[in-house]
Amino acid sequence: MRVRRGHRTEEDLLREVLRVYKPHCRYVKEIGVSTSGRLSATAVLEIPESCYIDDTGHLNAAEVNICFNQMLYHLVAYSVKHRAGEVFGDWTMADFRRRQLADIVITRFACAFRRPIDPLRFQAELVVERVARRGTRRDGAPLVLMETAFRFWDEGGGAASGNAQVILVETGGPSAPGAPGEQGRNP
Repeated sequence: MRVRRGHRTEEDLLREVLRVYKPHCRYVKEIGVSTSGRLSATAVLEIPESCYIDDTGHLNAAEVNICFNQMLYHLVAYSVKHRAGEVFGDWTMADFRRRQLADIVITRFACAFRRPIDPLRFQAELVVERVARRGTRRDGAPLVLMETAFRFWDEGGGAASGNAQVILVETGGPSAPGAPGEQGRNP
């Protein structure tokens, strides 16, 4: 399994994005981003051992959510680094590090499993269907609304798909642990 042709994993960026996860919970192994047309990412993921439950033998909804988060964070970081799109064009990587955990919020998440997926090695695709800036907070601070769709599959015919709504807010929260230039340790 490989990410789509033409999509190449930027190893340094992937390490940067996954630094906020415990080492045994870094599930994205390869990821490529496309900025032509709709913003999207394809990834190869591996979950050798669940971070919270005994082995179920299949990918479950909690792990799908974690995988979605990792792919979304990478998609946003890639957009910031490469100045892709008008929403992230004015962010810096320091802004991304500061906002990664505090300001990127899933407001709705739905997933349907068609057939069980082998968590040891599978693929996923995340597509940003719509992005809009809105100034809907009472203090006038802008919000960014993202509507996304995703699908997961494996070589054995396992399949799941879903959608998520994400908002990006400006909380002024602390930087992620281990961010360069910040107090804390790098996991």
